[in-house]
Amino acid sequence: MRYGIQLFSLRKYLKDEDGYAEVFRRVSEMGAQVVQLSGGKPVGPAFIRKLSEAYSIPVCLTHDNFGRLENDLPALVTEHRIYSCNAMGVGMMPKKFRTGEIADLNKFVDFLNLTADKLAAEGMTIAYHNHWFEFDKAGGEVMYDYLIANTDERVRFIPDTYWMKFAGKSVEGYLDKLAGRVDTLHLKDYKHKIFRAVGKGTLDFKSILAKAKECGVRNAVVELDLSPRPYASMEFSMRRLKEMADAD
Repeated sequence: MRYGIQLFSLRKYLKDEDGYAEVFRRVSEMGAQVVQLSGGKPVGPAFIRKLSEAYSIPVCLTHDNFGRLENDLPALVTEHRIYSCNAMGVGMMPKKFRTGEIADLNKFVDFLNLTADKLAAEGMTIAYHNHWFEFDKAGGEVMYDYLIANTDERVRFIPDTYWMKFAGKSVEGYLDKLAGRVDTLHLKDYKHKIFRAVGKGTLDFKSILAKAKECGVRNAVVELDLSPRPYASMEFSMRRLKEMADAD
């Protein structure tokens, strides 16, 4: 399993080419083996490919604007070929699908299945990243469980350790349910409902990472939605992951 960084955590520094170059340099020094890209990117895909190759840090996954996934998929495929990345992610289910009505949730299931089918022809995948609300119910069904049961096996998932804990769920339990369908796992710690760097909260990452390896997870990326010192948080998290890996 490769360890890396979700660059959304360092988004305040990703304003231009110089910022991207500095971020890739810093995450390389931290020992990142992969990175994830998210959101609107103010630099071109060829520039990101150049940095990825220069630092030998592959792009393992992206999160992009849902409108682009819905309406601009061919252009995204082209960009991903330039990144040399074959995995697209949905960062959050749009509100139009989470009304509490099963019919609306089914529309999202249909979107994921249709997109998975389109991307399979390109050698690519679509994956869904959870927050907390997926563990609420729609039509009497826990939405996350409904997504797992009703999406094609080609639809991947991106479990988020913090949000599963926030919702009172077992990360290891869901990794078991999703065995073979998780390529990338998001790591962030939890303490008093606050985002914490890995090793500064209450989650048992040794147990989570052991289960992730058992279930075929390929990449584990550190992410913090908010941090007053993003670089320090990423550095601490990567150091703790290295210590755990060395202990094994």
